[in-house]
Amino acid sequence: MRISLFIAKFTGFVEEENVEEKESNPDQNKNLVSLDFWALESFVYYLTVINFVLLVACGMAHRAIRDVNLVGSVRFMWVLFWLLPLQIFCMIGLFDANSVNKVTIKHFWDDPTLSFVREFFCEPDTANNKCMVPKLGGRNHANETEWCIQENNNATDCEDIRDAAQNAAILSSEILYTVNGVWALLLIVLMWVTLCLLQAIITLPIVQRSKESNIPLWLMLPIVGCFAVGYVLSYRNTSIDDLVKDLFWIALVYFISGGLFTLGAILGIVLKFYTVLNGRQRRVKQGLVIVFIATIFMTLLACSTIFVTSLMYYLQIVHLPEENFQRIACTLDMSGSCTGCHDEPQTCPEWSDEDVKKVSETIMKQSATLAAIFFVYAMITLRYGFVLFHYVSRYQIEYV
Repeated sequence: MRISLFIAKFTGFVEEENVEEKESNPDQNKNLVSLDFWALESFVYYLTVINFVLLVACGMAHRAIRDVNLVGSVRFMWVLFWLLPLQIFCMIGLFDANSVNKVTIKHFWDDPTLSFVREFFCEPDTANNKCMVPKLGGRNHANETEWCIQENNNATDCEDIRDAAQNAAILSSEILYTVNGVWALLLIVLMWVTLCLLQAIITLPIVQRSKESNIPLWLMLPIVGCFAVGYVLSYRNTSIDDLVKDLFWIALVYFISGGLFTLGAILGIVLKFYTVLNGRQRRVKQGLVIVFIATIFMTLLACSTIFVTSLMYYLQIVHLPEENFQRIACTLDMSGSCTGCHDEPQTCPEWSDEDVKKVSETIMKQSATLAAIFFVYAMITLRYGFVLFHYVSRYQIEYV
């Protein structure tokens, strides 16, 4: 249902509203949900792309696996290595433990991009009038009843019609997201079983050599992921890092982690092509391996810090600054539902403190999920570093 709405906004296509509607309700025609951690429809969109890539890869790998083609099988193995963590991240995001879906529907209800949802759930012929009454009446009205009377010929049932439609839309979308989450979980299990069987077919030594010779490829996902998450948390127009100081530091540590992963990938390239022909070159390579291990160890510490900090906020061990809730609401609100964000001090009566908590805790949950995924990447890479150090230490160089 809302996948099409997300794509419409993502591609920039929004149907223009007429002048009369815009004057009566200036809170409309704002951006819907952007690519943020609390946009559940974006996870469905990502899963659609991920599983389409998986479908194509399975079709191409079928013959390679049947014919025991090692090259094709190894390529398919790398596709699974790449897609599996993305699938896990999106699957966890779809289980809406904080009910952030209710916040989205409630505050974006009168947006033009939700017209299809209103047409489906509202009473007949009310989708673009009575059913789209803004929360608390919007900017130019004291409450919903006043809006309804002035905009709909003295009608007084707008709020009841809207609330009934919203409840139905919330229930339907929750079912949709949960079903997609369960389906994603089943696919994760199938991908994991396929990966284990594939590695058994390829044999462990070949798999290990492939990983060791492709460290930059292995680290590409956490590199891109760390920089992307740091950008989302600190530079997007919905960032609240200036209001929640720990969020600024989390974003900064993400950037640091991305830099450390990048340094590790560069060192992996150097180690791959650095040949050892004498004792001095062996000592140089040992030194490079030690630097590589130290780099990945610092990455582990950075990912652990992000995970623990994000988890503490998600579990409410550390609480958000309540004095900034209204300003946080103004920053998170992308639909223009807040009516006091241009005042001093900023206020947003449309957003409750509970709404702000739900969105913020969902952001922290997704941050903790990504940090855990990147931690696993760093652990596997660190293990490779110790194996490589042991291997280089046993080099025997003799000349006849």
